[in-house]
Amino acid sequence: MDVALVQVPYMLGDERHAAAAGPARYLEGGATEVLRAKGLGVAVEQVERRGGGPFPDAPAASLAVNRELARAVRRVRAAERLPLVLAGSCDASLGVLAGFDHARCGVVWIDAHADFNTPESSVSGFFPGMSAAVIVGHCHRELWAKTGDATPVAEDAMLMLGVRELSPEAERERLERSAIRVVPWRGGRPEEDVEAALDDLAVLVDEVYLHVDNDAFDPAVAPGIVDDPVPGGLSLVQMEDVLRGVTGRFRVAAAALTTFTPDRDEGDRTLRAGLRVLELLGDYVAGRR
Repeated sequence: MDVALVQVPYMLGDERHAAAAGPARYLEGGATEVLRAKGLGVAVEQVERRGGGPFPDAPAASLAVNRELARAVRRVRAAERLPLVLAGSCDASLGVLAGFDHARCGVVWIDAHADFNTPESSVSGFFPGMSAAVIVGHCHRELWAKTGDATPVAEDAMLMLGVRELSPEAERERLERSAIRVVPWRGGRPEEDVEAALDDLAVLVDEVYLHVDNDAFDPAVAPGIVDDPVPGGLSLVQMEDVLRGVTGRFRVAAAALTTFTPDRDEGDRTLRAGLRVLELLGDYVAGRR
């Protein structure tokens, strides 16, 4: 197995947003070299949205990008490479999962936010804030089906880590009613045993999609994000421990690193954190060769 860095230079289908520059910045900052240093072959792909705008709404813009992302993931996996997706926003998760048969796949979602709103619960209507709800089948199922494989992920096969901001209260209530396992982060520490939560997920699935939103990190580690910073997040050491826990228990079918906004990245801290995430995923792939 080798790897492919799949660039998605859009934030919610918009190439003008500052986060659209994140994928290229990873490559400029040495992402390819970090992986090749592990002895891996590294392919580089870039998703190009077909058709012009303006799009009628945010879901339509997301769909235009995710169709192409799903095609890219299919190509990469057919070439027996692990897709490492670098994307401007969390709705890229729809395109990643649509690109392969994920009927028996779990999800490890590392994010300051649950992204578990629906059009009915959301105050802002922000589509990436519905990403996790879409992939478990709670909303926008017809739209996701136009992207590719839209099989809902079983709720009990999803584990959320790092969550510390839910809005509005309806999102909190929705999450509490679901079977999704959540390990909240408060004051820079997990409120439950992460290793135990991973063990419980490993009873149900042996393969996962790994989703990392940079805002899962504490703002001191990764200031270059899209949303307003949420204090009390993961340290770099904690993220390293989580990633080792994931890769030590599961086959990783695909991984995504999202919401890097270089213009807000003081001292290249977010860049360095992201490269460390890629390095650990490189260790995982090198160990399976």
